[in-house]
Order: sequence, then structure tokens, then C-alpha cells
Amino acid sequence: MRKAALGALVAASLLGACSTHQVPMSYSPAAVQKPPLAKPDVEVLAVTDSRKYTGKHLGAIRGGYGNALKTIEASGPVKDVVHKAFEDALKARGLLASTNGGSYGLDITVEKLDCSQLVRKEAHARFRVAVLDKSTGQPVYSKVVEDNREDTGNPFATGVFGSVEELTKLTNDSMQAAIDQALDNPAFLTVVRAR
Repeated sequence: MRKAALGALVAASLLGACSTHQVPMSYSPAAVQKPPLAKPDVEVLAVTDSRKYTGKHLGAIRGGYGNALKTIEASGPVKDVVHKAFEDALKARGLLASTNGGSYGLDITVEKLDCSQLVRKEAHARFRVAVLDKSTGQPVYSKVVEDNREDTGNPFATGVFGSVEELTKLTNDSMQAAIDQALDNPAFLTVVRAR
């Protein structure tokens, strides 16, 4: 009788651990410096999500057999989250133009934005950023930016004990670092005449 009760308790705790968490992702402009010649001349035209798992999916905290115990999703479609994050980053740098008001437009492809934890936490962000001259519609600059992060943290905080908040922060930091790479690149700033 005791073994059956213990087995039922273990099964219930494992099933109860399978959950989906919608998490906020945002750009935080805490340490951003405006370029010397910054003017609001750039807008985000389009963001395309070309990841294997599109929509809101970001990743999961996994159990010992690789099974997803805690699935992590963005609070909205990833393409919308990235669109807003790039707009916030441009605004923090004094580069964001009003809608249809800029000379340059960004066409962004989300190639990777994900996270996972089996034992260590991992987060990855990779964006292909093209700058279009809006008067001609032609690309004048293109670059792939990427950020990969790992955190071993507490080796006992895995599986059902894994922290959604810590993995979300690592993912958000990776997204922000990739955006900073794109917008702080001297070649980008030269193209949009902010340098």
C-alpha cells in the first residue's frame, strides 16, 4: 500500500511539473549611448521569424530524459517581441523615426532565439539585419549578429527545480546583446549617417 501511494505521489509531482510559462521579453536601454550624429531616421520595416519553431516558442527546462518539463514561451509572437525590442533600442539611441518618416528601414530575420536547460542553462540569439534605403528599396547594409550564453549555476536547480525566471533572463540578455551588436556596429552607424 505504501509503495502504491509513493508511486502515485511521484507520478503526480512529475505530471504537475509539466507546464507552460509565458514570459515577458523586452529591451532595457540602461547603458546605451547615443551616437554623436544621431537623428531619428531609421524605422523597423519588417521582422520575419525563420526559426524551426515559430510563434511564441522559446525553449524548455528539460528532465533527465530530455522531456520538456517547463515550456517557455514569449508573451506574444517572437517576431513582434523582436520588432518592439529593436524599436526600443533605436529610440534609446535617438535613431527611431516615426512611422514612414525615416530614410532607412530595417528588415530583420530572426534566425535563432531560444533557450534550454538540461543541466546548464543556454540561450541563443541570431538576427540577420538588413538596412534598406527607403527611396530606392535597395539594401545598403547587411549583417548577421549573434550572441550565445551559458550558465552552469546551481547543479541541483535542474529539472522540476529549474528556474524559469533565470532562464528567461539569460534569453533576454542574449537578445539584447545581439541587438546592441547590430545597432552599435560602426559600419551600421556610418550607413545611417549617425557617426
